[in-house]
Amino acid sequence: MSAKKGAGGVPVQLLLEAEQHKVTVEMKNSEIYRGLLISSEETMNVSLTDVILTARDGRVSKLHAVYLRGSNIRFIVLPDVLRDAPLFNKVRKMKKTMEEKVGTGFGGGGSKRKRTV
Repeated sequence: MSAKKGAGGVPVQLLLEAEQHKVTVEMKNSEIYRGLLISSEETMNVSLTDVILTARDGRVSKLHAVYLRGSNIRFIVLPDVLRDAPLFNKVRKMKKTMEEKVGTGFGGGGSKRKRTV
């Protein structure tokens, strides 16, 4: 069950964009899952198929499908093809706007008052 497009923040939206692509998920217990991202949720829960599991001790297993709980995920490696996703262009524009605001509004060397005692 996928979350609705537009729901959640940027990380959730990016995860939705990654559906139907190969991803790598590292869990907090150091297990690594690599497979096709079938679905994701706002809670960062993900479903993968055609999975290769690398256990903490280095053993490798093949699994047909897994469901990973978002609260146990350390990070997710997304495919390079998402660099060109429209969402990233939106984020780049937001970042540039914020940098411009911060650059002109703060720390730009305003007037200094002398302190009298």
